[in-house]
Amino acid sequence: MPLNDKVKRLLKENHMTKATLAKESGLPYTTLDSMLKRETDANRIASVFRIAKALGTSVESLVFDEGVETVSFSPEEKRILDLYALLDERGRSTVLSLLEREADNSKNETMRDLTVYEAPAAAGTGLSVLTTATKTVRVSARSVPAQTDFAIRLSGDSMEPLFCDGDLVYIEQCEDLPSGKVGVFLLNGESLCKKYEIRDGETYLVSYNPAYAPIHVLDSDDLKLVGRVITSSESERKSYEKIK
Repeated sequence: MPLNDKVKRLLKENHMTKATLAKESGLPYTTLDSMLKRETDANRIASVFRIAKALGTSVESLVFDEGVETVSFSPEEKRILDLYALLDERGRSTVLSLLEREADNSKNETMRDLTVYEAPAAAGTGLSVLTTATKTVRVSARSVPAQTDFAIRLSGDSMEPLFCDGDLVYIEQCEDLPSGKVGVFLLNGESLCKKYEIRDGETYLVSYNPAYAPIHVLDSDDLKLVGRVITSSESERKSYEKIK
């Protein structure tokens, strides 16, 4: 569709006249009218867009002097625009509907502050005691279990396949932990993520990874519960509690 026809259609959709467009754009009416009538100007504009794209810059920065506000895109944003340009009308409609829905969800998203301990808890051999150093991150409330009081990063593979090295686990602070539940503990000054088990009156800290033997906690040991490990969904909680 020629540029002049596109502008006419948009003027009609926006209930504007060519004179109003000239005023709003800051162009003399005669300049605007002449530009729309000449197909060479439309081709020239299209060429400027192609040049800007090839140079990885914006049309604004290519055409205008410094001081004019420009729009720049990250490599990811450019990739999205390139992919969008490849879609047919149905594909573009689908993408726009999804973007609008996600934008509405984000606009209404409830956020919360999550405290994350910077020192990790061991999912393997013991690490030094948890420090008080923390950082606070802003997260979506729906991405974190409601009972979460803080989060801790794990180090090691003793809790695989449920938890892996580097995983962030959510912790509910509590005073007691039923046998069979997973928690983060301080054992003689070392932090550990293990399953808590009582066997014949004896206390054990158990790994899911069979390569690690259960830790028998003696009366002489200093064991403190940091909190219960919870996961991001009810189904995940049920799945790991079934692991023996």
